[in-house]
Amino acid sequence: MQKPGNKKGDALDPLSDFFNNHHDKLVCTANKHGVPNVSIMGTPRIMESGDIVFHISDPISVTMDNMRENKEVVFMAYVPGERARDYHGVRIYTEVTEITSSGEKFGLIKEKISERFGKDKADELLASITCRVKKVRPVVDRGQQWNEPYVIFKQMMTKAST
Repeated sequence: MQKPGNKKGDALDPLSDFFNNHHDKLVCTANKHGVPNVSIMGTPRIMESGDIVFHISDPISVTMDNMRENKEVVFMAYVPGERARDYHGVRIYTEVTEITSSGEKFGLIKEKISERFGKDKADELLASITCRVKKVRPVVDRGQQWNEPYVIFKQMMTKAST
């Protein structure tokens, strides 16, 4: 298991580059009873602080309901491989630290969205969520770092044992 860094520029830098450049990410949540939900979102981004921030615009959102009940969230971004074990990517385990849906900070977020995408898009925004990164693992975890394909890790382990 790789420990997360705290700021862009340290251990999260290659992670933020990979994560932020993959538009569609899986967001995995569960309600207070443990009933899971998986959604696909394009907005999650790792910020300079090392936190993941994303926005929700859907008036009916199981993801949002779950995060209000259970703060644990897993994000996944990956590149498919020929077989499942050949996939490359990252699972990022996080905890929701803030759900913002009003106030000055929320207003500033809406202003930025309006400048970039227009007022209609900004008006759709219902909440901005901030998550603290707790743990980082590769999509296919066999003991390697998140950014080491298993094949390279396997070759290194074979050489080390000879």
